[in-house]
This record gives sequence, structure tokens and C-alpha cells, in this order.
Amino acid sequence: MTRSMKSLLSASISFLILFLFANCGNMDNDYIDPRGNVYAGSVSCKECHQEIYNDALNSSHYKASAPATMENVLGNFSSGHNIYFYDKDTKIVMEHRNNGLYQVHYKNGKEVKAYRFDITMGAKNAQTSLFWDNDKVYEMPLSYYTSVQNWGTSPDYPVHQPYFDRLIAKDCFECHSSYLERKQERTPSEEYFGREKTPEVMKKESLVYGIDCERCHGPGINHVNYHTIYPEIKTAKYMATNKSLTTQQRVDRCAICHYGDDKLKLQSRFQFMPGDAISNFYSESYPNPDADLDVHGNQYGMLSQSKCFLESKTMDCISCHNPHKDATEGLLYYSQKCMSCHKETNKNFCTTKTPTGISLKDNCIDCHMPKKASGAISFMLSGKSEMSSYMLRSHRIAIYPAEEQKKTTVKKK
Repeated sequence: MTRSMKSLLSASISFLILFLFANCGNMDNDYIDPRGNVYAGSVSCKECHQEIYNDALNSSHYKASAPATMENVLGNFSSGHNIYFYDKDTKIVMEHRNNGLYQVHYKNGKEVKAYRFDITMGAKNAQTSLFWDNDKVYEMPLSYYTSVQNWGTSPDYPVHQPYFDRLIAKDCFECHSSYLERKQERTPSEEYFGREKTPEVMKKESLVYGIDCERCHGPGINHVNYHTIYPEIKTAKYMATNKSLTTQQRVDRCAICHYGDDKLKLQSRFQFMPGDAISNFYSESYPNPDADLDVHGNQYGMLSQSKCFLESKTMDCISCHNPHKDATEGLLYYSQKCMSCHKETNKNFCTTKTPTGISLKDNCIDCHMPKKASGAISFMLSGKSEMSSYMLRSHRIAIYPAEEQKKTTVKKK
């Protein structure tokens, strides 16, 4: 037998062992992933990646959607902090009852109907909740906003009357979960030209909550089984990693959700796999320097308008962000990311003059990535007459004259 034949035979035997091991593993494992038997589930990552796994469980990515348990639902349910008044006769009260949490509609002091919290979406800036009605999903009229630590109207909801009839489409779950399947898929015409005409009837049991490990790294069963057989091999096999992807592929992996324009979507984002090109999923690609983008939901588009990003060959989302953790570090930490290129000894260092005692390098962020009010999202608080702004940090890295002016006029404390 020739050397090449022996190598081929050895490779074939290894693949067969891996295949048999995978199937045996599936039979012994109680976990069945709705996406198919090539998925292992995030808990399978725990044994080898304990620290990353623990961080990810507490991240906004993983909490992008979750079961509406006491642990997951934000907001105050105690008396005096759990009521939203539409008028003197109409209110919604957030109530904890024996079998769950509810938004309860009252009219003239009498209960009209109670709607149970079933699914939460979001956990950092705000949290909106959903409820099931048979196989359809609806959005609650009140959301919880962490910036004001209070309940307010959900985005685009009436401020003078309760509304429980907003049907939630699969599109929303494509960025807030890892999988959800319709009971009956639509035709291409229904999917892209007549979405509102065809009701979204979902398979409840198919929902995979949150943005899990395999949403960003791809199906993991072969990876798990291979490294179970060969634990001494430290190079990741059968798995998309940051090292295995190009800079653009890493950006596209984030942009599939942080692009934010369903009107331009060509196919379901659930079909995206790490390594795919975002141009296959949207009808318009960036950079588009003239687009007027909102700070909500389109971080990729705004980043693509940034000179820093356009001139760099290596800058991507993980240059500044750890996707397994929330951005909890202070402004100094992120300013140091800027300083890795914009050093004081370089000609590209900021020239803004500030009062004595204030160091530019301690806070690049507020000037060049300021928080802006979203034009897409605002909310009303109970008893108020004006809408409250939803503030998010801009990802368009640029010179903002108004913010620069604030910096130069700050007095030393």
C-alpha cells in the first residue's frame, strides 16, 4: 500500500470514528436542537470554555431574548412603581400572580384582561416583553427603560390607550434569538412584498433564546465531538473562530444583525453562517457616506461612515468590543483603544484645546462618539406630556463640533 493510500485510509477511518461518535453522542444526549443535529447547544461549550461561557450567559447578546421568568424580567412590580395611567379611568398594572408576571388592563377600576409576560427582549438599555396567543406572538404595550428606571410606552405605541394587538414577525426574532421556525413558510412574494398580509404562525418549541455560541461560531457538534476524542489538540477544528475569519467576515458576522434595515433584507438572517458575505442578505451594502442613519440598530452603517474604519485594513467590531461581555468598562478604557492609533506623538492626535487639568486622552468617546437621541425610538412615561428620548451612543466616529464645544467649556472641578 502506498503512503498516499495509507494517509487517505487513515483520514477516512478518523472521519468514520468522528461520524459514529457524533451519532452515538446524539443518542445519549437528551438535548435536541431545533436547528438540526449538527448543533450541540451552548452548554456543550462549557467544559472547555468555562470563563467565556460564564461571561456570555450574562451578556446582552445572550439576553437578547429570554423566557420571562422573575430572574429575567426587569422593572419594578411593587405598589406605587408598577402602574401606567393612560387617563384617570384607564391604566395598566404590572402584577405578580401565582403563575407568572402580567400586564393587566383596568378600566374604571375593573380588570379588562391580563396578559402574561412570556418572552423578554433586551436587558441593557431597555426591555420589551412579548406574549403568546396560541401560535402567534404579540408585543406588550409597556416596556422598561433602564435609563429612567421606569415603565414607559413601547416604541411606536399609543400614549393615550392600551394596545395589545401588535403581531410580532419572525424578522424581530432574527436579531433577538438564535432560531425560530414558522409553522408554514411563506412564498417569496409573501416574504418580501406582502409581509403584513400573511399572519406569522410560529412553532413555539423551535425558539432558541438569545444569541448563543453557535449563532456566531456556527454548528458545533463536529467541533465538540472531535475535541472530545482529541483533547490534546488545541487548534479549533470544525468551528469558525476570529482567527479563521478575515476582517470583513468578522465585520459581516456582527453586521448581519447590527445593520438594522429589514426593508433591504433579501433572505432570513437565520440562514447566515460565519464566513458568509452580508451582501447576500441585504440589497444595499455600505459604506454609504450620504445615508442619514439612526443610532438605533445600525451600528455597522455608522461605523462604515467613519474615516478610522475606512482607512484601516484591520479594524473590526472586536477591535473595541468583546462580544462575550457587555461594554461595562469606563470611557478611559475605550479611549485607550483610540490612543493605540492616535498617539500624542503622532500628527493625528486631537488638537482640541481644553481647560487646564482635563486630559483629552482620558475621554475621546464623548466627543467623537457622542450619545444621540434615536429618531426611531421614543417613549412616554406615565403622567408626562412630552415624549422621552432614547439615547444611544453613535458608532459614526467623527468630529462633532457641538460636542467639541462642550469639552472646551467644561470647568475643572
